[in-house]
Amino acid sequence: MPRRSYAQYDAVARSLDVVGERWSVLIVRELAFGPRRYTDLHADLPGISTDVLAARLKELEADGVVERRTFAPSAPVRVYDLTDRGRELIPVVITLAAWGSPLLAEPQDTDAVRHHWYLLPLATVLRDAGVEGVVELTVEGSTCRFDLKSMRVVHDVAPDTAVTIAQKVADELLAGRLTWTEAQARLG
Repeated sequence: MPRRSYAQYDAVARSLDVVGERWSVLIVRELAFGPRRYTDLHADLPGISTDVLAARLKELEADGVVERRTFAPSAPVRVYDLTDRGRELIPVVITLAAWGSPLLAEPQDTDAVRHHWYLLPLATVLRDAGVEGVVELTVEGSTCRFDLKSMRVVHDVAPDTAVTIAQKVADELLAGRLTWTEAQARLG
């Protein structure tokens, strides 16, 4: 099936030509945490069919957003990773996550939940609350390090601060029912 296009000479329209298809931004969200195997991507994108995942990855690869490569040469594993151009989308995804946070209420029984999905918007909450430097953020065992100044995921940088947040507290923070100061009191 040919790809759809807005056919508009506009930067937003052209950007959406690349990442506006259903699932594309969610694939970028998953790869923001680092390289992932196809099976891991599929497991953390509940509801996506294998055909759609394969098609989106192929499109994102053709557009220079994603690359396939071999990870760990001693035990070769094929993974998908963001290219430099793809990593430029991480701040966009973080901003979108922060924008969508007020739309969250309690997870519904039908909602899929992955604890690492909390990490991007929570990094924004911490930054906006004045936390600085590199923070290692953990929600229910899912951990990621963020440079809060650049709002980038970092792997090889020691954290200045480590924060562990329970899902319930994260839910309240993201829904705006709790401030960071109030959350800190609950973190003990």
